[in-house]
Amino acid sequence: MTDAKKPSRPENEQEGVTSDERTTVVRSREGAVSTREETATRREDAAGVREGVADRRDDTATQRDDAAGVREEAADRRDDTATRREDAAALREEAARLREEASTLREETVRAREEAAQAKSELAQLIAEMREANERLVVATVHAQTMTEDAEQANHLKDEFLASVSHELRTPLNAVLGWARMLAAKQLPPDRIEHAIATIERNALALVHLIDDLLDVSRIVTGTLHLAPQSVDLVAVAQAALDAVRPLAVTRNVHLALSPDRLAFETVSGDPGRLEQVIWNLLANAIKFTPEGGRVDVFIERSADHMEIRVVDTGQGISPDFLPHVFERFRQADGATTRRHTGLGLGLAIVRQLLELHGGTVHAASPGVGLGATFTVRLPMAAGAPHVGEGAALGDRRTAASTASPMPRVPRLDALRILVVDDNADGRTLTSLVLTQAGASVTAVASVREAVQMLDVERPDALVSDISLPDKDGYGLIRQIRQYEAEHGGFLPAVALTAYTRAEDRARVLAAGFQAHVPTPVDPVELTAAIATITQHLRDSDP
Repeated sequence: MTDAKKPSRPENEQEGVTSDERTTVVRSREGAVSTREETATRREDAAGVREGVADRRDDTATQRDDAAGVREEAADRRDDTATRREDAAALREEAARLREEASTLREETVRAREEAAQAKSELAQLIAEMREANERLVVATVHAQTMTEDAEQANHLKDEFLASVSHELRTPLNAVLGWARMLAAKQLPPDRIEHAIATIERNALALVHLIDDLLDVSRIVTGTLHLAPQSVDLVAVAQAALDAVRPLAVTRNVHLALSPDRLAFETVSGDPGRLEQVIWNLLANAIKFTPEGGRVDVFIERSADHMEIRVVDTGQGISPDFLPHVFERFRQADGATTRRHTGLGLGLAIVRQLLELHGGTVHAASPGVGLGATFTVRLPMAAGAPHVGEGAALGDRRTAASTASPMPRVPRLDALRILVVDDNADGRTLTSLVLTQAGASVTAVASVREAVQMLDVERPDALVSDISLPDKDGYGLIRQIRQYEAEHGGFLPAVALTAYTRAEDRARVLAAGFQAHVPTPVDPVELTAAIATITQHLRDSDP
């Protein structure tokens, strides 16, 4: 707003105004001016205020706008927060899922590591097994090759052995059959008959020895050879072996000597029969390879804990190449058909095996071909073996040797009625003849059926039966007899006559009901002595 313009006074009127009035007017005018200025100022201030208010209104509007924006922003933020919460929840769920997956992955990783470790271990084991299998394959290949070579060598040795068996069987059989035919043809002068009989007996014994060697080897291989250990005086055993081979040494003009030292009369633990066989084989081997005029010495000495036997010969010796094989079965230094010495190559192998069964050893030594050989046997001492005086012991041995040398007399079987059962006609005839010449009355049959028929007719004093019989064997016969006796009483002494000579065969014979076991070939003295023993025992027990 603006003030209305007032009309100015006339100049003459202004001139009648006093100075005070003029001053007052001036002052009033100044005051008015000042008032106007103040009013203007106030107006300006009011305008400023209005502008400020407007500005404030603008600011308020702006602030309102800002507040609205803030509210919108807050709303947006709330929306964002909600979204973020949702996202956070989703993330938490995802994180939980990821943690679960991570846990599963860790477990799978652990399992995978374990499986990998197991697979690695199995792979290492598989590699080791493959390596071992490969090594076994190599060993098996080498072994197969070795076995092939051994089989070829064994076949070669078998062929040589069979050829030797044929030769060793046919050679004495030739002498037996030849002289037997000469005797049958009655073409021999009286002075040659005794020689023929001695030749037949000697070659028959050679056949028996050959068969015994084969049986011994079979028993050793199958583990069925058993010993009957007892305290054994080696000097007596050695003397018996020397006496047994002395005829062979005499025919070859080989000197034999036994030299025991003063401590050699103590005992060892062993089977006397088998130890005599050991010494006999060593002596027979030494005599065979010793030329005419040579000598074989036997030394028996005692060491700290064993007895030692040395068989020393001046024979052809042993080559260094063959020395390691001297105790092997079927091995001979000369296997050719032109060889000078007979034999199967079993004797020394049997020696070693028998000594090993006794806990002993045998060793062969030779300076070379043509320089002789020495075989050394070592046997452990018997526990608590008593010492035997040298003089008395040697005298006893000499007495025993001298009394054992003559041929024993055949026991008499006078007035005994004996039933012989044997399906082999020749064996039946021979047994009947032996018993008849001993004074017995003999009835001979060929089968168990015939024997039972004879027993029903007449009861004999003794029975001699073969084991191997047709239809029913000797075991069946003796069981039938013992069963009858159990029901009706009585007792028939019985002897088993058989080619089965093992210890278990003898035990089976006695267990079956026989009182004696006599091996074939028949020794007349042994057979008649067995019958005399079992029948005399029964007669002595009669009231």
